[in-house]
Amino acid sequence: MIQSMSMAWGFRVPVYPKISGTRTAKAVLNNLVRNPFAAALSIDGEDGGTGAAYNVSMDKMGHPIASNLRDCYLDLVKQGKQNELPLIASGGVGKKGNLAANAAALIMLGASAVSIGKYIMQAAAGCLGDENNRCNVCNLGRCPRGITTQEPKLYRRLDVDKVAMRVVEVYKALDTELKKIFAPLGRSTELPIGMSDAISADDPSIAERLNISYVC
Repeated sequence: MIQSMSMAWGFRVPVYPKISGTRTAKAVLNNLVRNPFAAALSIDGEDGGTGAAYNVSMDKMGHPIASNLRDCYLDLVKQGKQNELPLIASGGVGKKGNLAANAAALIMLGASAVSIGKYIMQAAAGCLGDENNRCNVCNLGRCPRGITTQEPKLYRRLDVDKVAMRVVEVYKALDTELKKIFAPLGRSTELPIGMSDAISADDPSIAERLNISYVC
């Protein structure tokens, strides 16, 4: 599939799969490592899911993104290929408002990039949903905010210019916060990907699971 997609775009566009964080993630990763056309692997943790997702998918499927990401990164390290295939982490990043801290932790656990979707939809676009309530009409074309719809009466409610400005402000704020976090590590100009000695946990089981230091 990746090769076919790459050929369709004339090998000018990076193509990578996005999978749910599960026990099979490492198997997918190992297949991609041997695929010269794979650009990256995006892993969606258990908190991932749009307003159109089914409740059973949101509540019952997927592994925590931190542990799944860490497993994949350490697997790449064992193969000596951690710099060859970027890992993109997503799923519930910033759901409690701590976007920069979440992103920084995932980067230090091995992510080359962090993907955010619901946070932008809610914080910048004005989506009515939150972590507890979803209107579930994203895929029906009746979005009351005018975000996911082609109905003229509805999409006119969305001020695209204002939303664009808010998106820019979110990313500018994120950039500033990440620099504040990474500067003491001596990484103000580059991401400390996999720099696990800069992160710790106050739960011994979590520290052991993620192979990071335990701080009591």
